[in-house]
Amino acid sequence: MSDLRRLFDEIIHRPWGIPGELSAWNPSVDLYETPDGFILEADLPGVKSDDVKVEVKGNDLVLQGRRSSERKYEDGRFRCRERSFGDFSRRMALPESVDKDRIQAEFSEGVLRVLLPKLK
Repeated sequence: MSDLRRLFDEIIHRPWGIPGELSAWNPSVDLYETPDGFILEADLPGVKSDDVKVEVKGNDLVLQGRRSSERKYEDGRFRCRERSFGDFSRRMALPESVDKDRIQAEFSEGVLRVLLPKLK
């Protein structure tokens, strides 16, 4: 009987199939290679450039930041909430061919672009 109750609860309270509570937010990234290096792009909608940090720690590239919920909802209640807010951190191993001293990052229109040039 508890399985039936759980299923009914999910259908009523999460009608769009959200499997339980949302976990911490981690932005999606793309990484592609060019003849001169690698380019990493991360989607960071709603994140301010001051809230993003890109650094090299050892042989890893670390992206950190925070997306804040700017709206206050005082009337009514959520029926569905899929967008996550809060701190995020992504750590990725750098290829050995990357020149760590020449890494550059730019942030525009909610997309972080990190240029990872190859060693000469």
